[in-house]
Amino acid sequence: MPTDLSAKMLTLPAGLLAAALALAGCASDGGLVKGTAEAAGLATTPQEAKGFVRESRPAQTDYIPVGQDLNASQLCAGPTPPPPYVASGQAARFRAPTPIRDPAIPCKPRADFEAIQKRLEAKQKANEAAGNAAKAMGTTPAPEPARIPTN
Repeated sequence: MPTDLSAKMLTLPAGLLAAALALAGCASDGGLVKGTAEAAGLATTPQEAKGFVRESRPAQTDYIPVGQDLNASQLCAGPTPPPPYVASGQAARFRAPTPIRDPAIPCKPRADFEAIQKRLEAKQKANEAAGNAAKAMGTTPAPEPARIPTN
């Protein structure tokens, strides 16, 4: 039973061409394809943010973008040096690990980190004390159920 594949073969490339043009219209910054795609309703132009949105957004964000390295100062060596690397077990097949700290980058003194740690521990103790004081006061009783008047 012979089938006519010529009509099917022509519709497939035409459909792929239409999809490619639609996607190209959405992806390009302008030009004939974008204008045609916008006129056909396949693409849109992004609107400028409203005034209250621009005012509420900070000018400088405080996050680290994905893929960007954080250049943080390393912690200076403490009073007791780390133990020497001894290759044993599975680690014996690998070379010695490279040191984390780059000698060219200045290190931060340990006292700075210890002061931060002490402040955080003091805040933790204050929060725990406030929580224990709240528990000692007791809990409020559950409200009574609503009364529905009956006729």
